[in-house]
Amino acid sequence: MTPSELARYAAHLRSTVEIFGVLTDPQVAPRSGSTADQELAEARTLSLGDGIWGEDRVRTAYQAALMSYTAALDESLAMAAVLTGGVRTAIPAVVLSRSIAEVCSQAWWLLESGLGARGRVERLQCLRLRSAIEGERAAEADGTDRADWAQYTETQAQVREYSLRLGLDEPRKDAYVHVCGSQRMPSVSRMVPAMLSDVGVEAAYNIHSGFAHGEIFALWQGFEHSNDGRLIRPVVNERTLQGAVAVAARALYCPSARLSDLFGLDRPPGQDDWVDEHDAVTNHVTQQPTRS
Repeated sequence: MTPSELARYAAHLRSTVEIFGVLTDPQVAPRSGSTADQELAEARTLSLGDGIWGEDRVRTAYQAALMSYTAALDESLAMAAVLTGGVRTAIPAVVLSRSIAEVCSQAWWLLESGLGARGRVERLQCLRLRSAIEGERAAEADGTDRADWAQYTETQAQVREYSLRLGLDEPRKDAYVHVCGSQRMPSVSRMVPAMLSDVGVEAAYNIHSGFAHGEIFALWQGFEHSNDGRLIRPVVNERTLQGAVAVAARALYCPSARLSDLFGLDRPPGQDDWVDEHDAVTNHVTQQPTRS
């Protein structure tokens, strides 16, 4: 692929970030009468655990989703920079695309409408428990004394104590699912395809883990080779790159759609044109994101 062709994909990613990134502005807030506004009103009178919850419990869940989404937006800018940085294969872009989809999926899951104040916080507790489990593993692998784990990560004990203080069930892990009350958070390998199935690119994501793990079947797509299997030279495979850009851009779309719905917001300026631009750039012919 030529530098100008790579630059076109990079420009589309930057455009996607510019359009949907407005939703992370600190001034963005739930509109009166929106689902989020109703949840906050519910939380102001919800008496569980130590007393009245207040808005902060629910707002923390919103902020966790926005934190994840902001990270995904930054990763998308990094992906755009990679494409114009002299890469010899599409592999780095695919690895970043996979990470973008995974981070977006937890924001998307946290922002589903119709959960109510309690369900919203239960979902956050599922996510916090998963994070604590992984954080404790990281602390142990890093040689941190168990007594100092709380300086390294939020611990499972802290997450469970917080739930009990709020009058919620203790969050727990059930095989690959994290559970708190009525909410069950699926594994990333199920959550991402569920998110992307709404926009028709789940098939592209399904092979991306192979690139991140260095599997030969995936790395093979980054090289031109002869019939006898001898590697000749690295090459940017356009079909592979199109799949990576499609997954990244549509993954960014999914949480933005849920956030707009939850907060009662208008579509971000430029979203309608973005749908057409995205289709043209990725030559995508399957299901399109909804314009509503």
